[in-house]
Amino acid sequence: MVLRPRRDVVHKSRLDHNYIRLLRFGTGRDGYLIGRLDTFHIDKCPPYYTASYVWGDHAFTGQMAFENGGVRILASLVPFLQMVSGHQDFEDSDYWWIDSICMDLGSAEERTAQVKLMDQIYRRCRRAIIWLGEEHEQDSDCTGAVSFLKRLGKAQGLIKDDETLYAQYRHHSLLGHWHAVGKLLGRAWWTRVWTLQEFVLPREATFYCGNSSISRNEYKPALYSIHLLGGHDGKLIHREAFDAAWNRRRIHQWYKKIKGGMNLIATLAYLGNHQATDVRDRIYSTLGLLKKDDRKLIGSPDYDASIRHVFAKLVQDFWQQYKSLDIICFTHIFSRHSGNLDRLGIPSWAPDWRAYVQSSPVPLMASQSASEQIGNFRPLNSQSYKVAYNAPGDWLKTRSKVRFHANLMEMWADGVILGSIDGLGGIAGCEPRCYSNVCAREGHLTDHPTKLTTSPQRKTYPSLLDVLKNIARCLSLDREDKYLRFQAPKQYLSDFLMLCYRCVYQPEVDKNPLFHTWFEQNRRMFLAMVTASHTGSQHTFGYTLEGLITGLVDDQDTDAFDNLPLASEGVSANNVEDAGASLSEEDSFLNRFYDTVRKKSRRLLVTDSGYIGMAPCRARRGDVVAILFGCNIPLVLRRVGEREAWEVVGEAYMDGFMNGEIGGWRKKNCLNIKTFRLV
Repeated sequence: MVLRPRRDVVHKSRLDHNYIRLLRFGTGRDGYLIGRLDTFHIDKCPPYYTASYVWGDHAFTGQMAFENGGVRILASLVPFLQMVSGHQDFEDSDYWWIDSICMDLGSAEERTAQVKLMDQIYRRCRRAIIWLGEEHEQDSDCTGAVSFLKRLGKAQGLIKDDETLYAQYRHHSLLGHWHAVGKLLGRAWWTRVWTLQEFVLPREATFYCGNSSISRNEYKPALYSIHLLGGHDGKLIHREAFDAAWNRRRIHQWYKKIKGGMNLIATLAYLGNHQATDVRDRIYSTLGLLKKDDRKLIGSPDYDASIRHVFAKLVQDFWQQYKSLDIICFTHIFSRHSGNLDRLGIPSWAPDWRAYVQSSPVPLMASQSASEQIGNFRPLNSQSYKVAYNAPGDWLKTRSKVRFHANLMEMWADGVILGSIDGLGGIAGCEPRCYSNVCAREGHLTDHPTKLTTSPQRKTYPSLLDVLKNIARCLSLDREDKYLRFQAPKQYLSDFLMLCYRCVYQPEVDKNPLFHTWFEQNRRMFLAMVTASHTGSQHTFGYTLEGLITGLVDDQDTDAFDNLPLASEGVSANNVEDAGASLSEEDSFLNRFYDTVRKKSRRLLVTDSGYIGMAPCRARRGDVVAILFGCNIPLVLRRVGEREAWEVVGEAYMDGFMNGEIGGWRKKNCLNIKTFRLV
């Protein structure tokens, strides 16, 4: 919501607490818009419509006449008002609540008070009227889009099981209709922060594009039909345009399902492609959708506070409310290093919600957490889960000792260091979804480990197969599904071994393009020290990824292979397409590998202590992997400054440390607790 101060007498009367203004308007004989504003208590309003629209370039070039003066009207709002004035669906006697007309835009006090009432204003309206613009606008011709969406909605129940109908809807003769729908879904309304609650909260909502309209109840099955038809594959509709509309459909489903409101952090992350001219509205615009405890986190909107203060205070309040630091994990992608953001002094431990994130689901381990504090937007039929990451374990969580500096630029938290990163795998050519300007400069090439010696402090593995099991779990984050609800099945190891075997020994066989690209970069990367028995004595050797495969084959350890489950048939098919095409919902090792390497942009890491894991693509040699006792996910931290301080780089997966195993170090008297000063 952008404000433009104006001097008029129409809004001269001060709005008391819990009061709003409602508008009646029409067109006079001379074609000018004529209006009247009446004031009502929110509990005693007559039936009224709300208008949801985009402010555009914020030019107030229109005019509406009132008895006691005139009000300047947004240029983007004028065609909507003209449509309403001449449309048979509406009467001049109808009441409306339209933010830029009914509020005094020159009063910060009124603005704050009305924002607090937004949820009530939209919940109580008879219907929200959503204005997507005229059918034909500059560079956007949506002619026929609404009627085609209605057609798709009616076909939803038939498309899934009817191959003929499926082919008909994807036929080239309908490309013009698909193009129009893509233009409609690509309009700015779908990604403006304030329009979300304007869509979700009302009991009824109707979209208008020019004089054509479609109800919210008709739009939702139409979107599902597009999903079933694969219309978001880039050939029919651009994926980004589809995702914005699809995410709103999902959020409306969740809002209806959970009556108490939604989780703030899940909502902010899921809407990472949304925009606001005033970035603080990324947070404030969600107030009407949230559960009671999360509304307390935000409190009263404070437009006098700096963006840095608002973002950092949210972390502090989240800790005080839930005793959890999982919110820090979101700095992995909501980072001050994403795109070309101005730094604004935001500390590295505070998610920078200005960052643009275009993904569904959000590509983080924390975003699919089972934690009630974070929440998620899995499909409604995917709410159940059997596993959840819990790196510190329950005992150490009680020893977090988190505190914040009064200036909210520093935070202290207790934890342990698992090791310093000594080597990083490459993902160049794998088309990772990375928005970091650091990676744009430095790339994603393999950074080979330097410390190849054995020492009492370095982990050694008892067999080659144990190392490969570790790597397979890392590449799938030890999960079977993209929503991280179930542990990876045992055949994922067999699938991984088969894929690697073909890369080493069967050059003539068609290999999965993504996996082959990844393997070629990492095949010579030193990964582990392995202790094996030979002729009655034990020897320790260092192994690369390729060496692990060839060593396993040369050993001809038939017992090890006999105990492995059969590899899936999918490892021989290119079911993970090149160039980032959409995947099926099938759960397979290749799909999880795709999610980890490309969607989540993770790289193999090896620490100087011999542990293997997955690091953010922005990690570098010398960063440390640490477990903060208040955070369920390990973090990569970077030492900065002359006084010891640490910056948060992002999430890490560390195999063997994701389920409280660090608590066992206490029994071995090697739990060296460290207080980290995060800046």
